[in-house]
Amino acid sequence: MNPFGSFLTLLGLHVLASRESYHRVILDTLTARIVRIAGHLSETKYACSALTRLTDGTTNFVFRGTLARPLPPPISSKDNLQGHPIETVIIKHTASFAALNKDLPIDLSRCVLSINPIRVIEASILSLLNEFPGTALVKTPHLYLFDPNTSIQVLQDIPGVVDLKMIVVSPTARAILSPSLATSIGHGLEIKIEHNEPMRKLKYLLTYDAFIGNLEQFPDVLENYKDVLNEVKLMASKDFERTASDGQGEEWGIIHGDFWSGNILIPEAHQPAGELKLYVVDWEFVQFGHRAYDIGHMIGDLYERRHFNDAEAALPVIYAFIDGYGAVSEDMAFRIAIHAGVQLITWVVRGPPLRMRPPEAMRRAPSAMKLGMDMVVKGHTKDKKWFETSILAGSFKRN
Repeated sequence: MNPFGSFLTLLGLHVLASRESYHRVILDTLTARIVRIAGHLSETKYACSALTRLTDGTTNFVFRGTLARPLPPPISSKDNLQGHPIETVIIKHTASFAALNKDLPIDLSRCVLSINPIRVIEASILSLLNEFPGTALVKTPHLYLFDPNTSIQVLQDIPGVVDLKMIVVSPTARAILSPSLATSIGHGLEIKIEHNEPMRKLKYLLTYDAFIGNLEQFPDVLENYKDVLNEVKLMASKDFERTASDGQGEEWGIIHGDFWSGNILIPEAHQPAGELKLYVVDWEFVQFGHRAYDIGHMIGDLYERRHFNDAEAALPVIYAFIDGYGAVSEDMAFRIAIHAGVQLITWVVRGPPLRMRPPEAMRRAPSAMKLGMDMVVKGHTKDKKWFETSILAGSFKRN
């Protein structure tokens, strides 16, 4: 039996749906998607005998593929898989809608347009990341294959790692996480890469173009703040139109663009002090922008874990992350607060429609929206006193 035939035989055993609340029709659609992906890959050296669905990003469907025939080890002397055959790969597929919300349409051209910055990262930026100063070794995965006709990417599967999100929500998080790890993540933002205009537009669509509409679903929270929020939206729209040639200050530069805990991979094995390694993945949103967007993104995401998952370990990580990034200007601190708030508010769009969310999540949602809106409003009005008793206090104490 050929690899694709074997895959179909085993499909029922290997399809893992990550969201049990989806209706059966959604699962059937997912199964059909997996069959199509496997069919396309069956004609390449990356033919798979099994696909397992992983935690998706906001836009891509993500799978781990078990290769039907292991491939020779990579040649690169710096690759962590040197000497070991490639047995599994990561497969990303872009559909016409977001993986976490089928009601959010996605322009398929973004996958095609993002290939150039990914190739730039693979060809030239990896060398910069591997020379990263300090105790952290930051790397990106190799891109093995990209098919623009099917919007399928095949990337390196980094073995023996777990994403920061899973660690934060783990009951043993406090025993696993250390201040040095969060500090290294903070320093990990200081990376310079090329600019990516299409992803800037998509990031704006997912954040500042959406956050007021998200709040409108919670009218008791929104109250009379819409005028202030529209001012923030206008400010952000101008930010997303700026380019490096406009002569911006040092707080502007190239940012990751999707810097959340799910994109930080940490080896599961114990690492001696001073030899910390972490992997920053999913660089297709890389773009020119204000650095506050990356920092606020991570803070908002970590606080979301605390609020909705009772992940108490998220707070010390936030504090160490802020400390690890170092001193920032007061203007930068307010901008970080605004984006952290927007990130928390747009929890609404990063998942199934609200009617499909668990009851407990919906019970907690209004208070999350209120905190997110307060961070946006207080950041925009520069209410420093309010922030001195907030989770972002560390950003202001050094000013």
